[in-house]
Amino acid sequence: MPVSEQHPPPTGMSRRPARGPRLLRWVALVAVLLFAVAYVTSSWDGITTSIGRLDGRAVLGALGLVGVGLVSAMLSWRAVLGGLGSHLPPLAAARVYFLSQLGKYVPGSVWPILAQAELSNEYGVPRARAGFAAITQMLIGLVVGIAVAAVSLAASAPGALVTYWWLGLVAVAGVVALVPAVFNRASTVALRLARRDGDQVPLSARSIGASAAWCVVMWLAFGTQIWLMARGLGTTSSTLFALATGGYALAWVVGFVIIVLPAGAGAREAALVLALAPVLDRDNALALALVSRFLMLLGDAGAAGIAVVAERVHVHRHPGAAPPRTVPSPE
Repeated sequence: MPVSEQHPPPTGMSRRPARGPRLLRWVALVAVLLFAVAYVTSSWDGITTSIGRLDGRAVLGALGLVGVGLVSAMLSWRAVLGGLGSHLPPLAAARVYFLSQLGKYVPGSVWPILAQAELSNEYGVPRARAGFAAITQMLIGLVVGIAVAAVSLAASAPGALVTYWWLGLVAVAGVVALVPAVFNRASTVALRLARRDGDQVPLSARSIGASAAWCVVMWLAFGTQIWLMARGLGTTSSTLFALATGGYALAWVVGFVIIVLPAGAGAREAALVLALAPVLDRDNALALALVSRFLMLLGDAGAAGIAVVAERVHVHRHPGAAPPRTVPSPE
C-alpha cells in the first residue's frame, strides 16, 4: 500500500518507537541499574546488619508505607499536570512518573525531569509542559516538606525552635511563593526568558492545593515508616512521631539540594541520624536510615514495574479506552 494510503493505527494502540529512542531508553535503563547496583553493593553489609537490628514486621509495614508515599507523590504530580491542561489517566500517569523516578539514582537532579518530559510526550503532552509540571511538583513537594519539617520538629521539643528557626522562615517564604498570583507571575517571567511560554496555562489554587495535599500525605507516610521501624527498636518516646516525620522531611530536603549525589545518598542518611539523635543512639539511627533508603529503592523499582505491567494489561483488555500513544505532541 502506498504511504499516502496507509491508515494511522487505531486510537489506544501503541506504535513501536523509532530505533534511536528505543536504544536511548535501554542505555538509560542500564545506567540506572548500574548506579542502583553500585549503591546496593557498596552498602550491602550495612543494610543486612541494619535489617537484623529491626523488627521484621515493622520493616514490612514500612515498605507498605513507602508505597503509599510514592503513590501520593505521583498523584501530586498528576494534579499539577492536569492543572496545566494535560489530564492523564491514573495508569498512564503512574507509568510515566514511576519510570521517570528511576532517573534519580543517576547523579544529578535533571534526569527524572527529562524522563517525565519524554515519557509524557508519548501521550500527547508537550515536552515543555511536562517538564514544567515536573519542576513545579518538585517545588511544591520541597515547600510542603520544609513546612512539615518546621512544624513537626518544633512540636517535638521546645529547644528545636532554636535549632531549626530558619525552617520556619523558609517555609513561610515558600508558601507565599505558591500563592497562585505570585507563582503564575513568576513562572510566566521564567518561561518567557526561556522562550517556552507559548501555551502556558496558569495554575489554579485548586490544582496547587491538590498537589500540596497529596504531598502532605506523602510526608506523613514516609515519616510513619520511620516511626514504625523506630518503634520496632523499642523506642517509645512521645515525640518520636514528630521527630520521625520532621526528620525525614528535613533529610529529604538536604538530599534534594545536594544534586551531585544520586537521590541524595549519604547526605540524607546523615541528616536523618542527626534529627533522630534525641530519641535514638547513632548506631540504631544509622541502621534505620540505611534500611529506609533500601526500602525506598525497592519501592521505586517495584512501583515502576507494577505500573508498566498494569498499564499493559489494561491496554490489552481495553484497547479502546487507552489514550493514544502514537504521534508525539509537537512543541
